[in-house]
Amino acid sequence: MTKIYQTGTSVGTWRKLAFMSVLGLATSVSYGQEQGRPIVGKNMQLSRSMKPGTAKRTNALPYPASRGQNVAGTYTDLGTTGTAIATANLDDANSGVQDIGFKFSYNGVDFTKFVLNTNGFIKLGEVAPVDPEDTDILVNSTDQNVIAPASGIDLAGAVNQTTSPTEYRVFTSNDPVGSRVCTIQFKNLSDQLPGNTTAQFATMQFQIKLYESSNMVEFVYGAWTSSGNTALGKGFLVGLKGSSEAPTDLSLAYKASSSTAWTTTVFQTVVGTNYAPHFVRNTFLPDPGRTYRFRTQAATDAGVTTIYTMGKLAVPNSLPHVVSAVVTNNGSAPLTSLPVTLTVGGANTFVNVKTVASLAVGASQTVTFDAYPTPLVLGTNTVTVSVPADGDNTNNSLPYTQEITADQVAYINASQALVAGGITLTDAQSAPLPGGSLAVKYKNSQPVAITQVKAGFPAGTAATFQVLVLNSDGANGTPGTILYSSPVQNRPATAGTVTVLVPSIVVQGDFHVAVKQVTGGIALGYQNELPLRANTFFVQFEPGPTWSSLSTFAGAPYRLALDAVLSPVPTCITPTSLAISKVGITTATVSFNGPANATGYTVIYGAKGFDPATGGTSVTTTASPYALTGLAASTEYDVYVRANCGATDKSFLAGPVQFKTDCQPPVISTFPYAENFDSVLPGAIPCGLIVSDDNADGKTWMVVGNDGAGRFPASAPNQMRYAFSSTVAANDWFYTNPLALKAGTSYLVSFKYRGAQPSSTEKLEVKYGTATTAAAQTNLLWKNEAITNADYVTATGGTAVGQVTPITPTADGNYYVGFHVFSAANQFNLYIDDVTVTTAVVNSSSSALARAINLYPNPTAGNLTVEVRGANAKGGLQVEVTNMLGQRVHTATVRGNGTSQVDLSTLANGMYTVKVRNGSEYMVSRIAIQK
Repeated sequence: MTKIYQTGTSVGTWRKLAFMSVLGLATSVSYGQEQGRPIVGKNMQLSRSMKPGTAKRTNALPYPASRGQNVAGTYTDLGTTGTAIATANLDDANSGVQDIGFKFSYNGVDFTKFVLNTNGFIKLGEVAPVDPEDTDILVNSTDQNVIAPASGIDLAGAVNQTTSPTEYRVFTSNDPVGSRVCTIQFKNLSDQLPGNTTAQFATMQFQIKLYESSNMVEFVYGAWTSSGNTALGKGFLVGLKGSSEAPTDLSLAYKASSSTAWTTTVFQTVVGTNYAPHFVRNTFLPDPGRTYRFRTQAATDAGVTTIYTMGKLAVPNSLPHVVSAVVTNNGSAPLTSLPVTLTVGGANTFVNVKTVASLAVGASQTVTFDAYPTPLVLGTNTVTVSVPADGDNTNNSLPYTQEITADQVAYINASQALVAGGITLTDAQSAPLPGGSLAVKYKNSQPVAITQVKAGFPAGTAATFQVLVLNSDGANGTPGTILYSSPVQNRPATAGTVTVLVPSIVVQGDFHVAVKQVTGGIALGYQNELPLRANTFFVQFEPGPTWSSLSTFAGAPYRLALDAVLSPVPTCITPTSLAISKVGITTATVSFNGPANATGYTVIYGAKGFDPATGGTSVTTTASPYALTGLAASTEYDVYVRANCGATDKSFLAGPVQFKTDCQPPVISTFPYAENFDSVLPGAIPCGLIVSDDNADGKTWMVVGNDGAGRFPASAPNQMRYAFSSTVAANDWFYTNPLALKAGTSYLVSFKYRGAQPSSTEKLEVKYGTATTAAAQTNLLWKNEAITNADYVTATGGTAVGQVTPITPTADGNYYVGFHVFSAANQFNLYIDDVTVTTAVVNSSSSALARAINLYPNPTAGNLTVEVRGANAKGGLQVEVTNMLGQRVHTATVRGNGTSQVDLSTLANGMYTVKVRNGSEYMVSRIAIQK
């Protein structure tokens, strides 16, 4: 996946921008995973105040990338033919000087000798490589005139020299003078030292072929065998070096991903600020005979580099339409009076010829042809730009498939695949930038309505995005005002097109469509176009007014897969300002603005994601707003609205607008009741809990997870936190669900609390009452105005000092427990977790005994206190503890009057029943064990 990234608020160095070649060969593996070697001294900074150019680099070494070829061939092992080349060992060794057998012209010098190095390369001449251990000889600053089919990795002999003996050999053919070929063979090598478990290959075979007269170089690869180790991408450096390590003195074979076949290799010297690598792994082996061919520059070589036209052209909105093309002089001699021909065939025919007066060596020129003649016939065109035959006819023409339509515009060439991986906007740490956007500009000659935007994606990771429609910002042509922003869309993991409905947005002239990243990496589809046409494709790294043309980023090839579908401006205008309000448990209100000529409206609603063309519920109304009823609680809905301006005159759908109905708050009638705030994600509130910011300072209770600095929940993953104000004293409540309490029954409240740090003093009180208002909370249960503990402390129900007073209502009804923070301003945060409400007494044969016995703390960590006062016990009281299955798990005897400790620390967390018996009388209570 290709990435554009920035650091902080400015655009950072594009080290990780994996530029793809114009051949459409790309990678699904980012440079963050398979990082190439940086070019020494290169620092390509991109910022909002700087726009680097895209000037063509001319190689001093006369083996241009345009002349490179990747072809299938035949690998013929030399066997015993020729001469074996001796080395001192099979790892990091140079050979003696070897004969080529003829004069080989390279980098302006005639060579007859070479020195072989065991790390997969030769150095022309009689001077050996300075350091025989230097695997990066192509990019060092000392050695010159290097030919390397497999450098960049430490190579050695195969591990098993018995079955796969390593050998180096040279053979010069006996062909007539001028046609001889020198073959240098590397046989049975491995990519690591013997015994190293990361080796990818057990054996490797490859040859260098030097051709007399033509001075062509070929790398021919034989059979490679896997080591069987875990597949791991490794970056070779494959290519030719002249007088230095500067990119102008190199010609490299670029394989962008280790997870692609060797057929995908192209010829390219740099990738952003990296030397172009050749990634390999043991699950993608070279096909025997795979040949990389480096050819010298032809004297005359004009090439068509790219075509600027459209894949879909809407008539009449895209007219007039002009095709342009970039032509380049790849040869070694200047060109003059070069004819460049545009040929349009298919549904429409058109031929136009332009002449380039002069074109210097290495120079490129954009040729602009005459506009298409009109009228145009709907159908498919083949657009071809060509130059005459010359010294290299492989680059003399380019085709572009174009569809002439009534209602669609696109730049994507239908006969060309999208680049694997797509393009994502990331920061310098490879994290996707939420809010980053990519946009396409479409020329438009008359008012039109945009009804759909289509975004194309290669296979990738699921993510979410929004579609934007924008006007064009005047003379500079950058995206301007946002006219429409779609609901969040899902980016599929499989390759395909996502079609997003647009509510008939009317534009008067040129417009833009864009995708904005929401979550994850968008990995938008694109095709290679180098150089990229100017002021057509745009990037915005964060929301705001600043957009940059992708053509200003050197080497950016992104012809974006963003299409638009057009429609005549409707007479029944689509409703606008669609909104939802007054959302309840089963109700919601939809509002909108309709056209003046509307006679009514159709509202279509259904579960989130439904298709309004085939599903949902349709209702009609004559005006806005409209109340939806009979909805399901806690359910997400989509809503669309259409205006009706007559029996057949209807607008496009507006929407969807989305909402979620409220939950149905539960009334708690079964105890114990427990709230640990873990049923929702941080930022949400559990159903039925009420939060009240009574001082209206915007600082109040909310559910959080780990709050940083060791402020973990008492029970993971969540806790309730009051966030303090630095200027306003706290006055904030949260209330439990309604508790259906019975008159005369005692209920015990327990909770855990803490401050954030010892230096802050927090104030908290707990009350209960009949409503979720401060005025209704009339009964104080607990109060602490000096909370300084930074670790959780448990407040348990009971009558002792510091305990939470039991609730004993005088009438049946629904009651609420309220937690009220009233700390002074500029203290710190306060936290609550693990709130429980239990019945103090489940059952008793004697009200006097029930009053005499108190069990605390409840919940307990395992040490339960049994307090007996005035029970008139003649001896000890018997204590029996049973679990919720009715199994007896503990027994004890306690004093008839006074306090006793019952050790329950061996019991697991949970609810238990405690029965205390005094003769024939007993009382039963429930307790909770929380450790």
